[in-house]
Amino acid sequence: MFELEKGYEVIKRIKRLKESMHGNIERNFKEMRLTGPQGMVVGILIKSGPLKIGEIAAQMELSMSTVSGILDRLERSEIITRTRSEADGRVILITLTDTFRQKSAAKFKRVEEHWSDKLNRASEEEFNAIINGLDILEKLLTETKE
Repeated sequence: MFELEKGYEVIKRIKRLKESMHGNIERNFKEMRLTGPQGMVVGILIKSGPLKIGEIAAQMELSMSTVSGILDRLERSEIITRTRSEADGRVILITLTDTFRQKSAAKFKRVEEHWSDKLNRASEEEFNAIINGLDILEKLLTETKE
């Protein structure tokens, strides 16, 4: 296989995976009227409780400005609130509203189970091979030539 063909093959597979994941995420969060990134924020807050914007951005591996935009939309929809930390008034904490938390807890559990079911179909050896392959791909795509 020519080098160019190898590159195209990798790109085609990444595109198919991205489209598949996007479709799955969209279906999982559609009933709650959330986008994929909004659903990720909510999932992080369900698991971790109140967090600073920077902590959410770090977990999502997105910029703070991108996360801030996501949070603005969630706040307008009354899904999250921004409150000052009692310990340090300079710190703003992001919290799920009680109403949304109660409405969504069971739905998020189903979303987690959906992804767990998909990944649990792989053997331990297959799962490790997937992680190893993705790590190799990331390294190849991000390292620079000297």
